Amino acid sequence: MKVIQLWDKAIRIYHWSQLLLLAGLWFTAEQGYLVVHQVLAYSLAALLISRLVWGFVGSETARFSHFLQSPAQLVRMWNKAKHGIGHRGLSGYMSLTLMLLLALQFMSGLMTTDDVMTEGPLYSAVSSDWSSFASWFHHNNFNLLLALIAVHIAAALFHGVKKNGVLGAMLHGKLQVEADQPAVKSTIWYLLLVLVFAGGFALWQGMALYQQW
Repeated sequence: MKVIQLWDKAIRIYHWSQLLLLAGLWFTAEQGYLVVHQVLAYSLAALLISRLVWGFVGSETARFSHFLQSPAQLVRMWNKAKHGIGHRGLSGYMSLTLMLLLALQFMSGLMTTDDVMTEGPLYSAVSSDWSSFASWFHHNNFNLLLALIAVHIAAALFHGVKKNGVLGAMLHGKLQVEADQPAVKSTIWYLLLVLVFAGGFALWQGMALYQQW
C-alpha cells in the first residue's frame, strides 16, 4: 500500500466550486437576484467547459478515457471488489451525466426570461415556443440535478465508509491504495482555461450585465 495523488487540484477546485455555485444559483433564483444569478451561471459555465476540456487533456484520473467504460466492461467488473482508482463503473457515468445536465441547464437559461426585466441573451433568437420549453426545462432540470446530486452524495458517503480514504481524497487529493501513481498535470493549465472562458463570457455579456445592475 502507498499514498498516491488521486485527484489533482483542478478536479477538486471544480468539484467544490460547482457545489458552492449551485447553492448560490438556487438562492439567487429564489430571491430574484437575477443579475447575480447570471454572473454565477457564467462562472459555473467557465468552470464546466474547462472541466470538459480537462477530460481530454488533463491528469490521468480526470480524463474521460480513464473513468468511462463500455457496457460490456461494466458487466464484467460489476461483481469485482476492485474497480480501479478514480471514478470508475457507474460513478463515471454519474459524473458525466451531472456535467451534461449542468451544460443543458446553462444553455436553457440563455433562452429564458422573467417576463419583467431580465432576458437571456438568446431569448430573442428563438421562438416563443422554444423559450417556453427552455423555461420549463430550466426549472425541472434543476430539480433533477438536485436529486442526482443527493444520490451522488449518498454514494460518496457509502464509499467513504466502505473504502477508507475515498471520501477524504476529494478534499486533499490523496489515497492509500495498491496502485501506481497516475500521471498528474499542473493545475495552472486548468485555471488558464477557466480564465479564457470566463473572459469570453465577460466580453460577450459583461456590458449587458453591468447595465442591468
